[in-house]
Amino acid sequence: MTNFLYQLSLDVQNEYASAFAEGIEPFLDSILWSAGEETLIARVLGFSDNAPDVGMINLVVRYTAEAIGIDKPEVKLFKIPARNWVLDNIKQFPPIEAGRFFIHGSEYNEPAPNALVDLCIPAATAFGTGNHGSTKGCLLALDKLDYAFKSRLINSALDMGCGSGILAIGIARRWHIPVIATDIDLISTKICSINTKNNGVLKYVRCLCGEGFKHREIIKRRFDIIVSNILLRPLALLAKGLSYHLNPGGWAVLSGLLVGDANKIISAYSWQGLQLIHRISIGGWQTLILRKPIGKK
Repeated sequence: MTNFLYQLSLDVQNEYASAFAEGIEPFLDSILWSAGEETLIARVLGFSDNAPDVGMINLVVRYTAEAIGIDKPEVKLFKIPARNWVLDNIKQFPPIEAGRFFIHGSEYNEPAPNALVDLCIPAATAFGTGNHGSTKGCLLALDKLDYAFKSRLINSALDMGCGSGILAIGIARRWHIPVIATDIDLISTKICSINTKNNGVLKYVRCLCGEGFKHREIIKRRFDIIVSNILLRPLALLAKGLSYHLNPGGWAVLSGLLVGDANKIISAYSWQGLQLIHRISIGGWQTLILRKPIGKK
């Protein structure tokens, strides 16, 4: 084994990171991406023992950028010293706490402190490791539902746009109720299934691939809580369907919103009868807690 590794990196907007990571993954030994709370840019990192085919990687990156309609991001390749990558990963993605949730990667093997709800979510190509302000905001919102609002009548849940499955898994581990986790992206659905199994909640969480509320296992159902950590436009388009599929008295936790865009979603959902209960702001991102009045069908 050589005493160095090849590290490849490229920076893209958060919403495009999974597309680029999926495209270049076949050319590398391992890949991950992460975005900080203070930025809209994600860094996609790939590692390989042998020199990767940078020409092919650049070609895939160019085609991906053209398909999305953005400028091609710069691909950077470095030789880096071989180190203890398990320890380095823990340092780069340290465990975080969000209310009563304790989120960490697969390299961390210590028990969760202070009886917190343990969530093991490795950094991967699916969105949602708890590091991002919108994901952390959703976890804090779920925690607030359980304590500040004393919501004890939650018996079913839907995670719309589940990504890594972190929110669905958090709900299952906290309330021990059935959760449907759905995403339009097949890769995300597969990663969600893996994370669900690794977190011991297979009997609670069902991962489905489908668009919006159109899946046959969702189309006729209603839920006590619906969480959706996606983006402004799809959240707005889902307003009518989400209201329909939410039980009277049910809760909606919505995120993936810049602070300046949150009022647009509040307005769209108020037209569907949902009332704003609380906002959580983290690093320029805002999470909304809304409720459907008990008397509204």
